[in-house]
Amino acid sequence: MNTRFGGYLCERGGGADAELTHVERGTPGGEYLRRFWHPLALASELTDVPRAVRLLGEDLVLFRDHAGRLGLLHRQCSHRGASLEFGILSARGLRCCYHGWLYDIDGAILETPAEPETSRIRERLCHGAYPVVERAGLVFAYLGHPQARPALPRYDSLECLADLAPFKLLYPCNWLQVHENTADPIHIPFLHGRVSGTPQFSPGFSELPALAFRETPLGLVVASTRWTGGRLWIRCADVMLPNVAQYPPAFETSEASRAVVGAWATRWITPIDNTSSWVVGYRHFDRVIDPDGQGRREHVGVESLDFAGQTAQLGEARQRDPGDWEAMVGQGAIAVHDDEHLCASDRGVTLLRSLLRTRIRASTATGREPGGGPEPLPTYTAELALPCATVPAPAQLAELGERALSHLVEHAGVPRAQRAQQLADHILEALACR
Repeated sequence: MNTRFGGYLCERGGGADAELTHVERGTPGGEYLRRFWHPLALASELTDVPRAVRLLGEDLVLFRDHAGRLGLLHRQCSHRGASLEFGILSARGLRCCYHGWLYDIDGAILETPAEPETSRIRERLCHGAYPVVERAGLVFAYLGHPQARPALPRYDSLECLADLAPFKLLYPCNWLQVHENTADPIHIPFLHGRVSGTPQFSPGFSELPALAFRETPLGLVVASTRWTGGRLWIRCADVMLPNVAQYPPAFETSEASRAVVGAWATRWITPIDNTSSWVVGYRHFDRVIDPDGQGRREHVGVESLDFAGQTAQLGEARQRDPGDWEAMVGQGAIAVHDDEHLCASDRGVTLLRSLLRTRIRASTATGREPGGGPEPLPTYTAELALPCATVPAPAQLAELGERALSHLVEHAGVPRAQRAQQLADHILEALACR
């Protein structure tokens, strides 16, 4: 529509892209997502009572029994449908409060105390259960076919850090529009700098970057390249399929020379259902990522993160100083792609959707995705701030970003510190040849 004051002529409100956004069992996206592990809780949230949870549209109950084992069961008891949210923790599993049926963590029925000893129902029936594991303070679940269960992925960025602080934030909207935020780095100078009432990051973030994108074995990596204050500043972020992302430091100012390979945060977008999701992950704390100690571990946890814009604000503050939460939730319960008008700066979003659609269509009931194995998987999150006396042209900035991405991907097996120095030398050499 191209008519001024033509709101009446503007047709909006098409249907959601169900192939990408819907997560229930039997949907293309839901079956694809069930091929991966998803974090659904902080280990610290598990107490002496079961916890009702919802994941991928399924109502479940999460618990730790008296032996310390984690369990994730269908919420309704197999006997008469009472909620196991009100079950009683046992030395081995969870007992329904209604008629005392006792379930092991794998769904085996251990006791049916009201039935005669001759009853064979325990041998004939298993309750719905899913595997759960704990890693570094997060609880991960796998909801897919038992025969297709992969190993829980190990990312190199998580293997070298002594202090990982888990967090979990509720976003009342579809998982995909939250995940796409990392593939859309051009939002940063506007939402976090030029437009919001109070700049949420350092002034250099307000400079418009040149963008570069490259596919990786796990998804894609994004480079944002700026010139600010006499320095070339390149930030590279991982966007991994289906729903993982990593960021370089948010406290960076680019005022000092710097070369770092490693993540400041790793996060998953865990779908609760089609219209709500958890942002679950780790803040990374070490002196390489945050040499000035600006991070605040005490501010990281449930509904809390130590940088601006990640949780809901109250009242008019949401309008005066919106952040990521408002921008993503404000797109609606499920963003309608047919109503969008994507542009050149949306290349990352377009690429992510294309990769997801390709993987969804190629998936099979017993297929496996890359991600599990004995060796840590290489990731490509990095940050460079290098001296650069003259302002490069936009095309040169984009080329330098592409060089950085190529070097990161091609030297994935190099140790972190050595890889960072090699990356800096590679870009400095390119600057000298301009």
